[in-house]
Amino acid sequence: MQTIVTSSASELTSQALAFVRGIIAQDDGIITIGLSGGSTPVALYNALGADDSLPWDQFRFFLVDDRYVPSDHADSNQRLVRSTLLAHHHAKLLAPDTTLDLPQCVQDYDERLQGIIPDLVILGMGDDGHIASLFPPVSPDAFGEATVIHTTTENFSVHDRLSVTLPFLESAKHRLFLISGEKKIALFRSQEHENQDPSMFPAHALFDQRTTWLLGSY
Repeated sequence: MQTIVTSSASELTSQALAFVRGIIAQDDGIITIGLSGGSTPVALYNALGADDSLPWDQFRFFLVDDRYVPSDHADSNQRLVRSTLLAHHHAKLLAPDTTLDLPQCVQDYDERLQGIIPDLVILGMGDDGHIASLFPPVSPDAFGEATVIHTTTENFSVHDRLSVTLPFLESAKHRLFLISGEKKIALFRSQEHENQDPSMFPAHALFDQRTTWLLGSY
């Protein structure tokens, strides 16, 4: 596991951009990248979206999680990605179809992600240690055979979520965490060398050589 500390938002973005470009350069076929929501990756998505030299016809993006809201809702991760990364380019984006009722939405997204092994997943972490929409204490089905599950949280305005599972995230060839803010960094540091139960700190399931943490200490 690699940890890189940056001292400004611009440095965090430039380091993330270089990392993602490096992954892209390794593959001349379909490049599958999982995307997270939140404010931290927005600058990265905008920077990637402004790069006309990237092989846009080779990309297959998917969401690692989303809120169960319409795709044009202000809280939709799909809306965030389409308005930043994909604002000027056409590329395949796999996202939950939230026009379906919730159980169907979960099943449909699960089926569409079957067989995919991500080249890269871009992740964040909440103040409570959640990743994707896997909130501690993480339910047992997050460690099961499904690719996508329904999760809930009382800590945010949208309670119902869809999230990929930990085994699916574990299957990714590369994982990049983008973390900014002293509280989140302190949480990561407190767990970095601990043998924590992944149901309470799910990122522990991804503590291996395929994971890079970019920490924004500013």
